[in-house]
Amino acid sequence: CTQLKETKTMLLNFAVTNYRSIKERQVFSMMAVDGLPHKKTLIHSKDGASILPVALLFGANASGKSNVLRAFGMMRYMVKNSVRLNPDDPLDDYDPFRLDKESRNNNTEVEIEFIIHEGKDKEQHYLYGFAFTEEKIAEEWLYQQGENTNKVKLFVRNGVDIQIDEEVFPEGKDKEGTLASNRLFLSLIAQLNGEKSKGIIEWFKKSSFASALHTEQYMTLTSRILKTQKEKEKEKMVYKKYAQMALTFLRNIDMRIKDLSITEEQVKNLPKDMPEVLKEFLSDKEGKFIRVESKHDVYNKNGESIDEEVFNVRQHESEGTQKIIELLGFIFTILGEGRLFIIDELDAKLHPLLTRAIIQLFTDRKINRHGAQLIFTTHDTNQLNLDYVRRDEIWFTEKSCVETTELYSHIEFKEFDPSMDITEQYVDGRYGAIPRIKMQR
Repeated sequence: CTQLKETKTMLLNFAVTNYRSIKERQVFSMMAVDGLPHKKTLIHSKDGASILPVALLFGANASGKSNVLRAFGMMRYMVKNSVRLNPDDPLDDYDPFRLDKESRNNNTEVEIEFIIHEGKDKEQHYLYGFAFTEEKIAEEWLYQQGENTNKVKLFVRNGVDIQIDEEVFPEGKDKEGTLASNRLFLSLIAQLNGEKSKGIIEWFKKSSFASALHTEQYMTLTSRILKTQKEKEKEKMVYKKYAQMALTFLRNIDMRIKDLSITEEQVKNLPKDMPEVLKEFLSDKEGKFIRVESKHDVYNKNGESIDEEVFNVRQHESEGTQKIIELLGFIFTILGEGRLFIIDELDAKLHPLLTRAIIQLFTDRKINRHGAQLIFTTHDTNQLNLDYVRRDEIWFTEKSCVETTELYSHIEFKEFDPSMDITEQYVDGRYGAIPRIKMQR
């Protein structure tokens, strides 16, 4: 059976400063804290670092929890698309904290620490970040972990002045003169076939940021994964395995769906006034219409199955069922390839037990064998259950008195009593991150 390449694009830490509701530097960590339960769920790097497979971010509406995830999405977008900018193009992703006169003109800064799996027995830790305004990249830096965990500089940028360690980063040598002030040096070197740079850009490409309110785009991927069950090519055997796991998961969550079938029809003439986004959802790159259908039992008066009925998923299944099916292919591809999945409001339209079932796909090391990670925002207090998640996997956001976002982990509460109900403590305001509601009388 063909094996998927073990990529392990693992996130360790992410920091953001002066972005939307975030003013001061906020740090989000996926590094596990020693001494907590559920050790078997952890991912381990080659050098022994213990890394979390999931993280849940709670907070009141408008507390900034989505902005934490959007900051990652913004960084990912800029890294992927920087080389496409013309020299005079503005950096449209610049969106500083606006409720402070100084912050309005200060740099936005993002920094990320991560691991790239570079071979069977080799992993490399990187620290990469940059600061920018609407007009230019003000600073940029890239370090890697050397021997004895020392931090080794690959390059440091101040404006368009770049200092390069040519011994460890030879691909950056003599490239400074081709850099525009609004472009990232890392992206430029990757475009020029720099080996390390291309690997880092690929890390960002493999990592995914999405909104759970717009999951229709993933239906095509689900259909392609499920189609592999009927194909005989050996190179697709591993995807058949994950297709079967996806269907097993669907049956286990008791949707009463026996099977999913995929049919394709050649698209000839879509209506001219149909939105382009909808056209993309309806057809793949080969111009084929994708129809996903679900199979249900038909019963007699004694409750015995006597036949099958086929439903068009878009027309006949509930919104929650549609969402699960839309995400199935994407989630199991993430699991199969060991990638990072960041999603805003995963629990939207889902029953709490379905959300928990998705969490458990990532915390089960028999399923999550390649180090995939799931990070999401939620209002679902049912997930505050230490039988399923760890304290260091629970994060909160709260607005300060001057409306800035403050991000903190449950592990910061040193006097936590594990015998008490964590959900009840949260609702009672023990950890903050809840709405301050005043009833008028």
